[in-house]
Amino acid sequence: MNKKLKRILAVLLATVLISALVSDIISANPQFKFYVNDYLTASQRRVAFKETEIDTDEIQLSELLKKENADFNQSLMLINKEHYLNDDFLPDIQNYKDTEVKMNKCVISAYEAISKAVSDNFNEKLFVSSAYRTDAEQAVLEKENKYATELGASEHCAGLALDVYIKYHAGKGFLKSESGIFVNENCWEYGFIIRYPFYGEKTTGIEFEPWHLRYVGAPHAEIIYKNRLTLEEYISYLEYGKFYQYGDFIVTRQTGDTTKIPAYYEAVTISSDNQNGYIYTFKNAK
Repeated sequence: MNKKLKRILAVLLATVLISALVSDIISANPQFKFYVNDYLTASQRRVAFKETEIDTDEIQLSELLKKENADFNQSLMLINKEHYLNDDFLPDIQNYKDTEVKMNKCVISAYEAISKAVSDNFNEKLFVSSAYRTDAEQAVLEKENKYATELGASEHCAGLALDVYIKYHAGKGFLKSESGIFVNENCWEYGFIIRYPFYGEKTTGIEFEPWHLRYVGAPHAEIIYKNRLTLEEYISYLEYGKFYQYGDFIVTRQTGDTTKIPAYYEAVTISSDNQNGYIYTFKNAK
């Protein structure tokens, strides 16, 4: 057998052994399937989100909010150690259905939908271990747990974050379940992102938390997930006064009481960015 053929056979054997090893790792540790799939599909799933120029009208924000097709919520507030909640901030909190679990009003229907998807696909119940926390509750947690986010910098105090789990699989063990992998790979379809993704620690300053969902709504969750962004990166990408298009959506970030809006649109969602501005999401805008 010549040297060239030996090298070819050695490469083939190594490939088979590596494939078998990867298969064994994934079988023993289902969470690796999530990491592998993400790395393999990250470049394939990227989507274009481009600045655009459109015909606009001007309107006072107070007048825009009076329109029946306008909805004001808190879904796109950037809350972290650099952007604290104001002392006078009032979260828009409601009880989830007939439970004692409290969450931001804008999150309720989205959580109901993703919870139903987990139940329908895996016959398991998606539980919430922590949703809205009062300032007092966050202060106690901060004192008891050195890893807890400090008061004013926690999304839980706005009711926008949900820590979820299924029976026997919580925390990082959430990814050891099919339900956990499903939630991490598909939560964007329901308006959620994994707030602290495994590739985002340098930006967020927080280690990977596959159980920590953050509601941002459409189309923002899809853009963030498919382009492998963190919320910090996405918000900073939106320059004040500019318009961006994604499908039938037009997104703009503006400051002040006078707002430029598309000449035509069907509905608009408005959220504070927690940085003295607002993010407007216009649906079916032209």
